[in-house]
Amino acid sequence: MHLLFTLMIEILKNNFKDWLRRNVPIGGILWHILVFPQRFRRHGFRIFKGYWEARETKKMIAPLKTREFLKDHVSIVIQSAGRQEYLERTIEALRKYFDYDPAKTHWIIIDDYPDSKETRDYIKSLDFFDKVILNERNRGLGYSINRIFAEVQTEFVFYCQEDFELLQPVSVKDMMQILQDNPHLRQLMLSLEWKTLDGMRPTGRGYSEYTKMFGFTPYFASMEFFRKNLPFPFYFTNVEFGFKIGRKGWTISGVVDIINGTPHVRHLGEMRIVPVVK
Repeated sequence: MHLLFTLMIEILKNNFKDWLRRNVPIGGILWHILVFPQRFRRHGFRIFKGYWEARETKKMIAPLKTREFLKDHVSIVIQSAGRQEYLERTIEALRKYFDYDPAKTHWIIIDDYPDSKETRDYIKSLDFFDKVILNERNRGLGYSINRIFAEVQTEFVFYCQEDFELLQPVSVKDMMQILQDNPHLRQLMLSLEWKTLDGMRPTGRGYSEYTKMFGFTPYFASMEFFRKNLPFPFYFTNVEFGFKIGRKGWTISGVVDIINGTPHVRHLGEMRIVPVVK
């Protein structure tokens, strides 16, 4: 009897969770209320610090509002958090496969893990970066990505975290053309080796459309898009940024079509199941 009662409770809980997923929009007021206990258990009083420090990012990205971006130039933005063994492979593959005019390609990197001396020594040993930022203390995704994007001087940006390795040449000219021909796209993600995104819709124009989330895997985008939509939320960055731009009508990402059966990028880091609330 006790087992049956427990099973019935579990079924009701799962049905309630399914109902919430279908009927409570991510990012809305009710969603924030419902997920607050989970956030507090995960982060404690740090969540209030995060909201306060978000004000700092608005000042940080203010120069982007009036900046004259270098036309047809691209910044490779690398976001690092230690893990030198992955970062080396990521940078080597980018230098090998990022197919664009070197004179119009700018390299910038931010590292958010001061405890990894070997990673910082490696970064300092490289002489091709136009801008290197080493956070004085660990600040997290939201702070770091705002800080590095505030330095971008180019019309386009290619964003890559330290544990993604390109597997084949990436044509920047083709990606530029897709964005210019399809101004409704918020980003153009590279296809991943280990993951097929559910709900992608092929277009026959070199990319598929995807609406479920704004991706933080390697992507290409216009700085005009970010000029209109930054700052990135300081806390819960992935979920909150997707909701923020969705309210403005930016609901469609592009995913570059796989060429010759080979995806464009491999994830080097450990496979992590990312929770809905971060």
